[in-house]
Amino acid sequence: METERYKKVKWQELRVGDIVHLSNNETVPADILLLRTSDTQGVCYIDTCDLDGETNLKRREVVRGFEEMQSIFVPSKFVSRVEADAPTTKLYRFHGALIHPTGERVPISTECLLLRESRLKNTDYIEGIVVYAGHETKSMLNNSGPRYKRSQVEQQMNIDVIWCVIILLILCVVGAIGCRMWLSSFTNFPVPYLPVDKLNPNLDSLWIFWTYIVILQVMIPLSLYVTIELCKILQVFHIHNNVDLYDQETNKQTECRAMNITEELGQIQHIFTDKTGTLTENKMIFRRCVVNGSDYNHPPSELEKMYSKPGAPAPPLIPNDNLSNDMTQLTQAAYLTPHAQRIQEFLVVLAICNTVIVGAAPHRDLMNASGIIEVQQMGSSPANLKHAKQRQKLLATSTATTTTTILNGPAAIQQQQPVSIPADRYIRLAESRSVTPSPPPNLLFALPAQSHQPTLSPISSSAESSPNSESESPSPPMKNKALSNSISPTGRAKAVINSKITSIATFLNTKTQGKRLKLPSSKTETIYRTADGRPLYEAESPDELALVNAAYSYDCCLLNRSANQILVSMPMAGATKEYEILKVLPFDSSRKCMSIVVRQIGSQEIVLYTKGADSSIMPVLVPCSHNSPEGILREQTQQELDRYAREGLRILVMAKRTLNSADYTDWWARHQEIEMSLENRERRLRDSFAKLESNLTLLGATGIEDRLQEGVPETIASLLSAGISVWVLTGDKPETAINIAYSAKLFTQQMELIRLTARSRDAAETAINFYLTDMENDKTTSTLCYGQTLRRKQRALVVDGKTLTFILDPKSKLILPFLRLAKRCASVLCCRSTPLQKAYLVKVVKEELNLRTLAIGDGANDVSMIQMADVGVGISGQEGMQAVMAADFTLPRFRYLERLLLAHGYWCYDRLSRMILYFFYKNAAFVFLIFWYQLYCGFSGSVMMDQMYLMLYNLIFTSLPPLAIGVYDKRVPEDLLLKNPYLYKNGRLSEAYRPHDFWLILLDALYQSLVIFFVALCAYAESDVGIWEFGTTITASCLFANLVHCAIEIRSWTVLHVLSIVVSLGSFYLFSIVYNSVCVNCFGVLSTYWVIFVCFSSAVHWLVILLSTVVAVLPRLLLTTVRISLCPDDSTKVILQSKRERSRGEGLLVTWSRSTSASSIYRITDYGSKNQIITTIT
Repeated sequence: METERYKKVKWQELRVGDIVHLSNNETVPADILLLRTSDTQGVCYIDTCDLDGETNLKRREVVRGFEEMQSIFVPSKFVSRVEADAPTTKLYRFHGALIHPTGERVPISTECLLLRESRLKNTDYIEGIVVYAGHETKSMLNNSGPRYKRSQVEQQMNIDVIWCVIILLILCVVGAIGCRMWLSSFTNFPVPYLPVDKLNPNLDSLWIFWTYIVILQVMIPLSLYVTIELCKILQVFHIHNNVDLYDQETNKQTECRAMNITEELGQIQHIFTDKTGTLTENKMIFRRCVVNGSDYNHPPSELEKMYSKPGAPAPPLIPNDNLSNDMTQLTQAAYLTPHAQRIQEFLVVLAICNTVIVGAAPHRDLMNASGIIEVQQMGSSPANLKHAKQRQKLLATSTATTTTTILNGPAAIQQQQPVSIPADRYIRLAESRSVTPSPPPNLLFALPAQSHQPTLSPISSSAESSPNSESESPSPPMKNKALSNSISPTGRAKAVINSKITSIATFLNTKTQGKRLKLPSSKTETIYRTADGRPLYEAESPDELALVNAAYSYDCCLLNRSANQILVSMPMAGATKEYEILKVLPFDSSRKCMSIVVRQIGSQEIVLYTKGADSSIMPVLVPCSHNSPEGILREQTQQELDRYAREGLRILVMAKRTLNSADYTDWWARHQEIEMSLENRERRLRDSFAKLESNLTLLGATGIEDRLQEGVPETIASLLSAGISVWVLTGDKPETAINIAYSAKLFTQQMELIRLTARSRDAAETAINFYLTDMENDKTTSTLCYGQTLRRKQRALVVDGKTLTFILDPKSKLILPFLRLAKRCASVLCCRSTPLQKAYLVKVVKEELNLRTLAIGDGANDVSMIQMADVGVGISGQEGMQAVMAADFTLPRFRYLERLLLAHGYWCYDRLSRMILYFFYKNAAFVFLIFWYQLYCGFSGSVMMDQMYLMLYNLIFTSLPPLAIGVYDKRVPEDLLLKNPYLYKNGRLSEAYRPHDFWLILLDALYQSLVIFFVALCAYAESDVGIWEFGTTITASCLFANLVHCAIEIRSWTVLHVLSIVVSLGSFYLFSIVYNSVCVNCFGVLSTYWVIFVCFSSAVHWLVILLSTVVAVLPRLLLTTVRISLCPDDSTKVILQSKRERSRGEGLLVTWSRSTSASSIYRITDYGSKNQIITTIT
């Protein structure tokens, strides 16, 4: 090899220690330690929606010490050693060290680890070393693998089939014993009808046993399995084609990917659901804010409806008039009032206290399709040529290191560039490997703006290319040892404004519609904007995006952000502020806040801006008396926050602290030492952050609405009314998840919130036992002195991921106590849970509590949970197709789960259960008839029916009625099932198919067979009727009794039900007529020629059929009538009530008014609706 190049390989070929090169929008193929990015500060962004369900961007940084090496990093020269933890399932925990040849140890953590299945965003390229590969990656360890699923109905049916086999063996043994006893009685004289002189009763009885196996094998319902599969296929067909399960907005329908568990939809007892993307649209809407004790409301607008479709960007905020007036005073007054100053700083916090970045140009990689790193040509200055030779010399060095790259495909988009633009990192060769816009979705137009400054010096990538082309604009001088041009102090702000700008105050010279920035530029790259002209912001969390958009609506616009600088336009005409970022204190669940330390360019004042939960910010404010103006202001703010919480809004409090330069320098020195330490690093970091985040000054607070999907609260309420327990398992932060639980009506304000946040096994056990004891005491003391029972307060349980780690450990023996606690809570919310924890929770609930579970999610992080549950449902949302591919059923939105379970699930279970029981009944009745005949034929194995009837009885004559019951019978109409969710208990409690129902149906079959056989026997007694006529009469009687029994079972008569019965009777008589009139000696069986016509002419034949049918089904008819009349079940009550309402509504009530001579006609037009005026006659 003349040059170093990357090699394109498959994921499965990756090994630990390989160097990987990835481009923008590519999926990370392994757990990779970040060493180099396209950003000079060593920063990249990833989307982890396939891991934790969060669609926001997360920031990752290169290993400490590699920031200065971004432009000179050469993979072949990487000789450091990586020490890391053993592979674990913990997504949010990673510790290790990078050991340099000098012996220096640099700590590494999750901040510099790219996990497999995450996606690179807003970054041209990255390079890193594989730490975990294949099945050792955290995402693979959290995947429990596929599992074969069987419904409980099928399992119960298999048990009953085994009983059928046992009954068949008993009948065969009885028949064999009877045969031996009958033959043994003929010791002194020959056996009648047998031409054999010498018989061996023992041997003959053995042969008779196998003969009975053949003629009684109908007892084993093999055709039942075929019928069940046909029923399920047709049930799936109707679910697919149900218009009410089709979502017009997404153009997606409900799909069944598993054919064998449709009936399980009607037996769900426990639902586990993901939050992000499943319950919510993951869109935050800025609703309220309070500044200086004044509340500013932003109610829903008509404009929001235009952005309500899935995948649409966040809707623009309509400014509040009162706040706009205050902002107007800022621009017109000669000086700023204290209230105006606080509003201004409040908006600044909204704009900069975050990690939001401004989406800019298409991202282009430096590596071509051949795997060679290209180097742009920017000039032929001696300095550039010198560094070009150095770089070329480094690249030409041979290496034994295996380098890999993962390619997703050819170039996606080619952007036209003016001829005059010099080559830089955004210009590629014709064989460009990856040219990807970031981000592509939801953009209606792109706006050209700003000039771009190259960041790499001209270095040749091969011997054939030389850096002799000159750039039309000179490059700035090099500032350090890096081989790239240094970034100006404004950093990536140059992606928005002209690099040659000399006065920032003239930046916003014109404010046009949609706030488009008209910038003089000779060199252009593309800045993406939304349809209304807003900059395209990319945030780590949706609430940060809502805050930045809110600030933008009030003219406090985040123009750009780099690793060290922030550029913000202020609400004054043409005014901009540039801040230097000194330190970002990231959010964590312990502090519940996020802070940023900045210094405004041109000022020496250092300010800490903080935003976080009210429970974290309020206690660390500067102490003040309650009667002071500041104390009164805090009390007013707290009152507004309480109101926000009651409305289910996400609350964030904004505060600030002005820092002394010397104090900040001392803190920074101590903090640097903590960051380099390895012992108790996380706790010491939190303590260090807390020292800085103290003595704060309150600026204001916001209330953000996390928009739920349409119909989610109603669906959850309906599922809870159906008696189904609902647990939310999410990887999101507890505060976010709790707010969503309140919005989704999973939690109510009347519930007592129980939070398990233990950090050790003993602490978890103590907390669980404490709450269990408290509940027991509450139960025993909930009686008033007058003997009245108090209504115990409902409780909601919140558990975080670390506590689940201790609880789910089998060695801890906390699983059963936790489940006892969870059962006594109305709702359960598990936060920060990993995919494997989700799957294990489903497993313990399913196995320990013996409950039928359903798991629903939309991301790859939900795959294990979906596969572990009895029924897995995937939401075909915005987080890829992995959940859909692993699911048994696919829904376009969460709200369709109500109809899928309460309607289709109820029908599938009820239909299939009754069809199975009916199948057992008709087979058993037919077999018992043959067995009774053996009592009169010396247990010889003779059959009174034609062999063709035996073969076709299940295949044709009685095949359609079970299908009619199993596919089209509706015990309760759909509208009544949705209005009365409690009817779902029919399947949830397995009331339609219980273990003893099998024995009851066998007793009924036994009784009916006795009636049919002995009625015919008595009717033909003392007559010369032939065996075939006798058998044909019994066959017809049995068929009539089976069909009448089916008619009693049918709950909703349709044309298909009538046709199934008519076709069954017609097929029997049509076959009999053709067979008995044509076949004299067909198929090698004994002839029954003309027998059916003899039966037609016999009155006894018809009278036997009539009498035996009536007597056989009369007990079932009487029992059904008595049960419905005296103690009807819930479904019967609902149907009777609806019929009474409809009968009352059919009569027209006409009322006349003497004064107006007008009449109003009323009619009930819908079940349960009030009287509605249809028309008025005057």
